[in-house]
Amino acid sequence: MTALAETPATDRANQLFEERYQANFRRTDQLFGYLMLVQWVAGIVVALVFSPYGWAGKVRSVHLHVPIAIFLGGALSLVPFALSRVRPGWSVTRYTIAVAQMLWSALLIHLSGGRIETHFHVFGSLAFLAFYRDWRVLVPATIVVAADHLVRQLFWPESVYGITNPEWWRFLEHAFWVVFEDVFLVIGVVTSVAEMRKIAEQNVKVETTERAARELEIAAAIQSSILPKTVDVAGLEASARMVPADEVGGDYYDVLPVNDGCWIAIGDVAGHGVRAGLTMLQAQSALAALVKQSPDQSPRDMWSALNATFYDNVRSRMQNDEHMTMSLLRYRRDGRLSVVGAHEEIVIWRAKAKSVEVVPLTGTWVGVARTVPNLEEQQLKLDHGDVLVLYTDGIIEARDRASGEMLGIEAVRDAVVRNNARSVDEIRDAIVGLTAKAIRDDDMSVLVFRYVGLQAAAAA
Repeated sequence: MTALAETPATDRANQLFEERYQANFRRTDQLFGYLMLVQWVAGIVVALVFSPYGWAGKVRSVHLHVPIAIFLGGALSLVPFALSRVRPGWSVTRYTIAVAQMLWSALLIHLSGGRIETHFHVFGSLAFLAFYRDWRVLVPATIVVAADHLVRQLFWPESVYGITNPEWWRFLEHAFWVVFEDVFLVIGVVTSVAEMRKIAEQNVKVETTERAARELEIAAAIQSSILPKTVDVAGLEASARMVPADEVGGDYYDVLPVNDGCWIAIGDVAGHGVRAGLTMLQAQSALAALVKQSPDQSPRDMWSALNATFYDNVRSRMQNDEHMTMSLLRYRRDGRLSVVGAHEEIVIWRAKAKSVEVVPLTGTWVGVARTVPNLEEQQLKLDHGDVLVLYTDGIIEARDRASGEMLGIEAVRDAVVRNNARSVDEIRDAIVGLTAKAIRDDDMSVLVFRYVGLQAAAAA
């Protein structure tokens, strides 16, 4: 039978449990250290009250009980007290304390002349030892009590029972009540330890939840920090918006102005959370550096260089297997568009034809392989008034609450048709508004561009 590997959450729960268990040992050791000193003083007081003096003929002297309380009581107290200060939490410390505590019960019973009331110290001591939440300390304590009662019944019965001829089974009766208490103390200790472990597991769940919340905040900050604050490109009216989901994903878009136009990128990293955010940041920084270095490179070559850089950083250095969908567009002021990559279909409102064109992309994902042969590059042309719409799958994969069906590309196309004459901000908001009453679990991003022509570009 093979042992199952523990999960990180289980390891953390075990760590918390052990830390608190050891802390309880140390705390209880220190409490018993003080109790030992109190009992020492109490033993001396009992000796002074019950038998301060003895007589040998006409000679009065201090009774033997007094030095016994002082010196034997000191030995019983000082050794465990020292251990509680030098080695708190040590198993030897608590076993020593357990034995010393029960010997103190025996000494107090002896000093009080076997008073039955003093026997309650035994049961109180057992209850105090249960504070350790370790049933094993009760074993030596019980053995000491039983052995003390047996030995003293045989050789000095009045010191333990206050009478000279007790029944032979008297020590068994006392031992029975000690064991009776032990049974319930052990049950209580085992239950208490189980509750401690359960509390540790609950704390790990809380830690995990809080850590996940912090990770979501970090991922959201990463997303918002790399998105362009404004989109200003000659010849285009532009508007963009990203709406994060409750669980942060990896939506990414960017607009990088260059001479004679700009580079436009939109994509989505597979996965959610901080790893997706870091992966997205890799793509953003790589593309920004490549565009700055070679702004006039062809989209095919730019995508290939981006893919190789992304693959090396994410797969080789970070040892992650993330990939991402991405469409890379090179816009020029005369309305020409070169498109490469793989993402959602491009939606274009053709102003002259008063119709919608949906352009499928047949490329491949970024980061799947280091080199991609035969990369296809599509050529498009925007005319005056045409509207270009880019989006992520958070829009089309949102589900209708009533039917449970995805909105699909048809919903985006219809929204563009209904709002084509409005501003790019209004078209953007109309597309985002499609999900207002839908169920979605992913980020959604929308970019809307209207080509206003060379004259507007020249004026800008």
